[in-house]
Amino acid sequence: MADSVRAEAVKPFVVSVMGTTGTGKSSLVNALFGTNLKTDPVRPCTKEVQTVRIDGTGGGRMFFHDLPGIGEAGAVDEGYVAQYRAKLLESDVVLWAIHADSRSVTFDQHALDRVLGDDPQQRTALMSKVTFLLTKADLLTPAPWIYSKSGQAGMFAALPPTETLLREKERYFQEAFVQPHAADIVTSTHHDGTFDVHDPALTVDEHFVSHRGLLTFAAARALAARHPRHQDVFERLYDNNRVVSCSARLRFNLENLMAVIVGKLGPGAGVRFRKFTLHDALNTVPVAVARQFCNLVVLDGRGGEVLFDMAQQNLEVSR
Repeated sequence: MADSVRAEAVKPFVVSVMGTTGTGKSSLVNALFGTNLKTDPVRPCTKEVQTVRIDGTGGGRMFFHDLPGIGEAGAVDEGYVAQYRAKLLESDVVLWAIHADSRSVTFDQHALDRVLGDDPQQRTALMSKVTFLLTKADLLTPAPWIYSKSGQAGMFAALPPTETLLREKERYFQEAFVQPHAADIVTSTHHDGTFDVHDPALTVDEHFVSHRGLLTFAAARALAARHPRHQDVFERLYDNNRVVSCSARLRFNLENLMAVIVGKLGPGAGVRFRKFTLHDALNTVPVAVARQFCNLVVLDGRGGEVLFDMAQQNLEVSR
């Protein structure tokens, strides 16, 4: 047992990111993990699999596989799909990015079906580790965003209309991507050693509890109501298969996303992940950076003089 633990501890921690061009995969990885993957607002940067190595302060290694959407690189034969599948299967974390303002799911659905393949064990292994994301949530425009300032930094939050729209989109994409593959899902999370719930869908060992199939919000809430002492466990099991909205640019909801990622890690992967010192306050944006997102300029229509430039104003927001 000790040898297997040591062998697991020295393995690299592997993250793969899937998604079509323009979903901001590289920007999201940079925001989450402090990497420096190349980004470009005009041209797609990822036309083939890019792998980046990060050395952790605790002596560990982290590898990121940045994968373009199937078909983006021009090669769609089964050998190419098999390469993708192999990268995802070796990963501890798989993030599948979808543009939050998209209404089209066909391309990603087709790509997901191809990657999952026909082998039942591989389908379960893949669907149980994928987290679907709605990226670039800041580009939704039903209402402005709130910047809550505290000192020289702050956090962005959505106003109720945007928040409602994001929840509706999360439910829609869960129906499109997760529910059709519910039978292939086995989701797991840790417990404190006192978990004593007996349910046909649950498998429990000394440290982890697993749920076979998709745990819906209603089912998770019902379990929590019957067993309130383990509410946090059922919340993590539910979070494992929810669709998460986020914005790398505004650093919106990144802490919740990271909590979902960590909650899905098995014991060996969790040990390897702890070797990396990630920056704190994932949702925090410096005031100087937040000013760059204010793009309202008022000009004098006759003389062209700038009367008001939002980016140059002092942000006097309630603390």
